[in-house]
Parts: sequence; structure tokens; C-alpha cells
Amino acid sequence: MSQYATPSAELRARVALEKHRFHNTHSLGQNFLLSEGLIGHLLDEAALSPDDCVLEIGPGAGLMTALLARRCRRVLAVELDRGLEPVLGEVLSDCDNVMVHYGDILKTDVVTLAQREFGGGDYRVVANLPYYITADILLKLTALPQPPTDICIMVQREAAERIMSAPDGKQWCALAAELQYYGQPRVLAEVPAEAFDPPPHVTSRFIRIDRHETPVVTPRDEQLFRRLIRAAFAMRRKTLANNLKAAFGLDQQQAKAVLATAGVEERVRGEALDLGELCRVADAICDIAS
Repeated sequence: MSQYATPSAELRARVALEKHRFHNTHSLGQNFLLSEGLIGHLLDEAALSPDDCVLEIGPGAGLMTALLARRCRRVLAVELDRGLEPVLGEVLSDCDNVMVHYGDILKTDVVTLAQREFGGGDYRVVANLPYYITADILLKLTALPQPPTDICIMVQREAAERIMSAPDGKQWCALAAELQYYGQPRVLAEVPAEAFDPPPHVTSRFIRIDRHETPVVTPRDEQLFRRLIRAAFAMRRKTLANNLKAAFGLDQQQAKAVLATAGVEERVRGEALDLGELCRVADAICDIAS
């Protein structure tokens, strides 16, 4: 690993942004963290180790990337905006354990890229995500054939509350159910709007989701189980039976049979079910389909 000398990584990032006259693009959700002290605190909370391989999504000006490089064995950063290429090239010029891939993370073959850069071993995710694609990225990462061992990301406070919501609560939703099927979420830090450049109009939370070592449920068909979760919350005012009919093409009799087999009430709404009950419903649909 290369040596890291003065000027500070924060100063290098700020100078590079100014030098290359980079202007943040609002539509890409570019709210950068440019405080070395704050990022250092967040990475302390993430409990990174020198053996870690890290996938970073949205490196922005590269300050977090440079600080990750100091702490970890290998960093793979995926950046959508090619306009940041000269900035990242300058800020990361002496980070020989960093590779920047330019592309849309939602269209990127993450598994192949991670296998190439990390040698097929475990990897972690650390990111200050663009908020408008938070859910899409999280759902993609947690459904990968080789998902990360944990995900440490910045999200809106409201998104964090939804992710950590409980069954039968007002905020219990498909996103929470799918993410809690993957792992256990917790808040690491709250970050005020003024910590970002430019400041967003929301308070943020840095959260960590640790992948379950032992699955909390074991559906017979994982893809169908994920479909069932999304169907259960598709129309919150409708009963689960009606949502099943719409999503899986079941008739009334079949929908009732599924719920009876799963041991849940006929008039139940999807948001009232926990992961175990949702798993039983998905398995019952497998029985109908077989």
C-alpha cells in the first residue's frame, strides 16, 4: 500500500473539485461529505479492518474512498458521473489499492466485478448513497448470489426508520421485510444536513445492516418469497388474499387455500405479517403451483 502524505485528503478533495470546476448535479443526488473528521468517525463506527475488501457506491470527490484505502486491503468504487473522473484521478493518485469503475450500479454486474477485484472472497459495502436510489440499490445488493457481509450506508432518517420498522407497525413495508430477511439493521450515527456539500433538506443516518449468519427463515423458493413480500404490501388497503390474486393469478378459492395452509387469517392484510408468516404463505403458493 502506498504512503499517504500531506496535504490532507480533505484538502486534496476540495482543491481538486475547485481546480476541475466541478459542480454538483442535483438530479444525481450529489451531496458530498467533505469532512475528514466526520468520515473518520463514521468509518470508526463501521469497524473496518485491514483485511477488509470494500465496495463503495458513489465515491463523489473521493475523500471517503481515500480514507477507506488507508484502512482496508482493497477498495472498489463505482461512480456514475464521468465528470468526476479528473477529480477522482487526482485525489486517489497515490492509492494503489483502489479501483474506480465508471457505470450505473443498478446496471453493473456486481458479482463479476467483485470477484475480479476481491478474488471471490467476502466483501463489505460502505457508501454515501444518492438517496433517490437507496431502496433499489439495497434490494439489488441483498438479493445477489454473493451478497456483502454487511452494508454501511448513509440514508435519510425517514428511510432508516422504515428499514428498522417492525411487523404490524405503520412503517412496516416491503423494503423493511426484504432487508430484514437479509440482515439485522442498526443506526451507527445521525448526521445533520450541514455536514454535506451542498446540504440536503433532510437529516441523515449512517446505518449498518449485518447479514444473518443463519437465515431467519428458509423459503423453498427465494425468488417467489421476494415476489410474495412485494405483493403483500402492493396495495395496503386490500387484504392479502386480494393482493395474492392480483400478483399470482390465483382465484378466490386458491387464495383462501393458500392462507389456510399458511395458518393465517382469511381477512389479514399483508402488513400484519412477520417474516415467518410471509414465508409460510410463499411456501403455500409453491404447493398450489406444483
